[in-house]
Order: sequence, then C-alpha cells, then structure tokens
Amino acid sequence: MKNYLLLIILFFVIYNAKCFSQEKTFQYYYNIDLNTVSEDQLEVTLTVNTPPESAIFQFPAIVPGTYKVYDFGRFVSELTAYNSKEELLEVEKLNDNQYKINDISDLDKIHYYVDDTWDTPMPNKVFEPAGTNIENDDVFVINNHGFFGYFDGMENFPFHIEVKKPSHLYGGSALTRSKGDSITDHFDVVNYHRLVDNPIIYTEADTVTLNVGTTKVFVSIYSPNKKLNADLVGQKLIDVLEAQKVFLKNQLPTDHYSFLIYLTDKPGISGAMGALEHWNCSFYFLPEESPAVILPVIQEIAAHEFFHIITPLSIHSEEIAHFDYMEPKMSKHLWLYEGVTEYFAGLALVQANLIDEETYLDALRGKIITAKSTYMDDLAFTELSKKCLEEYGNQYGNVYQKGALIGLALDLILIENSDGKYNLRDLMLELSQTYGSSRPFKDDQLFHAIDSITGVPEVKEFLEKYVDSPNPFPYTATLQKVGVTYLPEEVKTFATFGNIGISVNDDDEIFVEDIIDMDDFGKQIGYQVGDVLLKMNNTPITIENIGDLMNNYINHPEKFPKLKLQVRRDGKTIQLKSKTLILEEKEYDVFYKDENPTKEQQLLYRQWLQKII
Repeated sequence: MKNYLLLIILFFVIYNAKCFSQEKTFQYYYNIDLNTVSEDQLEVTLTVNTPPESAIFQFPAIVPGTYKVYDFGRFVSELTAYNSKEELLEVEKLNDNQYKINDISDLDKIHYYVDDTWDTPMPNKVFEPAGTNIENDDVFVINNHGFFGYFDGMENFPFHIEVKKPSHLYGGSALTRSKGDSITDHFDVVNYHRLVDNPIIYTEADTVTLNVGTTKVFVSIYSPNKKLNADLVGQKLIDVLEAQKVFLKNQLPTDHYSFLIYLTDKPGISGAMGALEHWNCSFYFLPEESPAVILPVIQEIAAHEFFHIITPLSIHSEEIAHFDYMEPKMSKHLWLYEGVTEYFAGLALVQANLIDEETYLDALRGKIITAKSTYMDDLAFTELSKKCLEEYGNQYGNVYQKGALIGLALDLILIENSDGKYNLRDLMLELSQTYGSSRPFKDDQLFHAIDSITGVPEVKEFLEKYVDSPNPFPYTATLQKVGVTYLPEEVKTFATFGNIGISVNDDDEIFVEDIIDMDDFGKQIGYQVGDVLLKMNNTPITIENIGDLMNNYINHPEKFPKLKLQVRRDGKTIQLKSKTLILEEKEYDVFYKDENPTKEQQLLYRQWLQKII
C-alpha cells in the first residue's frame, strides 16, 4: 500500500514538473524604428510571447527622481491591439495613462505612436532630462518610460528592446547591447525598473571611455555647434570622480558609469536646466556655452548626480524600493536623498581643491539666503518630503538649499563628537553596508537606525528637532562651530566723509571735484570745489593711501571722534574739522570667516574641510 501511494505521488510530481517546465515565461518584445519619424512621432510595437496576467496596459504617471507627476501616457496616441490573426481587439482608454484590452488572452501585439515631450504644446511641461526628444535623423532622446509601457502588476518581467536606427547614429547608454549591427541595437533588461533607469541618446558618435580606478566611465555628448566634445568633458569629469573616489575612501561604488550630455542652443520648454540621476548613469540638459563657462557647471552637477549612487539608489526607504509608477507614495527623507547628496557634492570638490574655500563658503551663504527668502523656513522637512507631490510641490527646491545645510550640521555634530575620527561620510557608508540597494529601510525607523549606528545622542536630537519638526534652523550656531559668523541681520555703524566727488590733478594730488551730492556732514566741514586734500588726521594724503584712509575712517568711526583735514584752497593752507557723524544701517544675511577663531573652531574647521593632497 505504501509503495503504491508512493508511485502515484511520484507520477504527479513528475507530470506537474514537466508541464511547468513547458510554460513560457512572459516577456515584453519591443520594436521601435528611428528611421520612420512621422509628424514628430515614432511608432512603437509590442509583441508578447504569451498572454499577460493583466488586461491593463499602462504608462507611468511619475518616475523616480523627478518628484512630480507628468502622466507620460499623455504623449501616446492611436493605441491598438491585435490577436495572432492580425484582428483588432477592443481597447478602452481608462485615463491618460491606462488602457484596458478586452480578450486579453488572445493578445499578440500592441501598436501605438509616441510624441516627444520636449516640444509639446501641452501644459505641465516635462523636465527635459526626464523627457523624450525626436529630432529626425539628428538626435533622439529615449527615456524609456516615455516610449515603453507595461502591464499592471507585471513590471518585474523581462524586456527585449529592438531599436532600428540610421547607420550614422550611435546609442549612448549604460545598457549593454545583447546584439546588433550598424543599423540595429538589441537590449535585454531584467525588468521595467531597470529599463526606466537606463536612458539612451542616439546622436552622431562623440564619445569617450575612461577609467577611474576599477570604474569604467563612458561619456556621450551632443553639442549642436560643436563647442564641446567628449574628450574635453571626460577629462573634467575624471577630476570630479577622482575627488569622489578619495572622498569615498578610494573606492567608487560602481564598476561602470555613463554621462549622457545634451547641450542645447535654445531654451527648453520646461524653463529648467539640469540633470536626472540613475543607477549607473545620469542624463544632462544644459546650455551650449563656451568650455570656460559650461565645464565648471557640468562638474558641479555631475558631482551631485554621481553621489546619488549612495542615496537614494543604495540607501532608501521601502517607498522608493517598491516604487509605484501610478500612485506614488513619497518617503519623508528628501533631506537624505537630495540634501546630503548636494552637501557631499560641494564638500568633495572643495576638499580636492577643485573649488576654493571662499567659493564654497559663499555657496553655503547662498543656500541660507535662498532657504529663508524663497521657501518656508518653518516647514518640517519630513512634512515637505511626504507632501512634495501635493501642497508642498513649490517647496521642493529647498532640498538643495536647507537640505544641504542639514547635511552640514550633521557632519559637524559627528566630527566634534568623535574628535574628528567619524563624519557624515562614514555614517553614509555604514548605512550602505547595513541596507544597500536590495534592503530598504522603513521610513519611520531611519532616525533610530542612525542613532544606533552613531551612538551620538545629539544626532537624533538634531533630526527630531530640526528635520522632523518646524523649529527654526540653527544657521548661526552651526556655522559658529567652525569660526564662520552668520547673522540674519546686524546693525552696522559707519561714518560719512561728506559724500563728495574726488579726483587727481596733474600733480598727483587728491582734490574735491564736485559737491553736487554733498551731505550735511560735508556742508558742516565746509568742502569747496577745488580743495586739495593734504592731510587727514595728521597723515599725509597720497594717491596710494587715500582709499585706505577713507575706508578706515568710514568703517571704524569709533576710532576717530573728529575728522581733521588740512587742505589747500586758492593757494592757502587751511584747516577743516568737524565732529565725526556716526550713522547706522541694518545689514542682512551677514556672513564672514572670523578673524580670530578659537583653537577649537580652527581644529573643527580643518577636520571639516580636510584637504586631499
């Protein structure tokens, strides 16, 4: 009896295994022909090898990194579906992004046309690095989410993309071609997420491949008037990546990376310029300027985009890991994804001497001013993040301003509490090891995880008080730690010299040229046109020192209770004098490096902006 039952069980196991092995795994087979542009549109054909599980075919409402709903299905038209006998299937358009295909079990092919986003008359313009561009026989920007759809719930199935193209165009991408020739490219992608994550730009080949350590770096550039080329850009990007490699303890976090750069000689319709990050590449839409103007801009933006490999591409919450293209749920940690990334981008450049300290400090001042004047300074950053697609969409830009300053504050807290042995970079690397791209964190547990890793109570206290709550940000206290003074406003005292016009005569003497705008103090002291200024408070006046003498008197009136001038008037030497008139005015956003910082401030400053030799 036992042997009989065992034979029956074995029979069913073998039978079911055989049947299962014969089942086809669903796969998307896409075809697009760049040779057949019609009315600024391209036709796309999808063939399926077996019926899909869902009857809903859709295009993304939003894609990662954009933080804005664009509804890419708006740019799709004339969608039709066919069975294997080339018979039309009924298709119902549900909304801008979704179609329902009846008799889905008979589906063989789907055809539709795609219009590009870069020159659309429709409202809600798409940020160009996330959009699509069709310039017949010249350049094609293939952000894949703008051309290729997927069935609801089936984004994790494999895709095969066949691109037919003019022979003179080359497809720059981080994707590896599975096969192809001069007029055809084939790409195999494991799922829709990776497809969306790998744009392609088809242009006449202007590319270069370089190496930074063990990382292969590919650069593709389109410059309509040939003002820039890939070789020149590549060398500047190498400088950035070398700096970032050192910043990340001599190991870049990827074995290959592509920079896809489109330079334009006309404004984009979105009104914005910039870039969009991806796992192994970034796409740039920037003005075509002279190399001296645009190369530093490319370096600065590239530094930001490349660091996105750390976050959110490696360190991210479940909301990002399980991204919903149709009804996205936002994480509350944009301060981490964009803010820390922006902070690291500038910090790595100044540490590597690619920008000087004065430029870097001035950039920090600009971020403070912009954060306070343009955005809601009393809005909790976690609240901004969660609702950046809704009521706080106009506050999103603050992630690059106050978000970066949050990174600065956390960095200084970690440095000062570890005697310079541990900083924000170290924390991010530990978070990468703890989580990584395949292990997201729970949104509400990040602060606890950071607290556990650092063991510095001040870090969690700061996050709760200034990131998770609407308390005023401690700009002044943060910068004071490193001997930099920031004051929202300051009453400054100064003196007036009389508001007269002075010039130099043929004997190189300073004389009063005009008194048209002379103020009350000038009238009181008694200037006249033609007066030659000989001495000021007993110091002889020369061409070389007049500027210093006047500036010292005006800016430090407390040192000069009176102004005494010896002048020559009509050939006679006379004395002019008056009690110094002290005036007051308010100065806003005062920002300067202290002249006499404490030893503690000097040490923390050096540990913060450590120099890479």
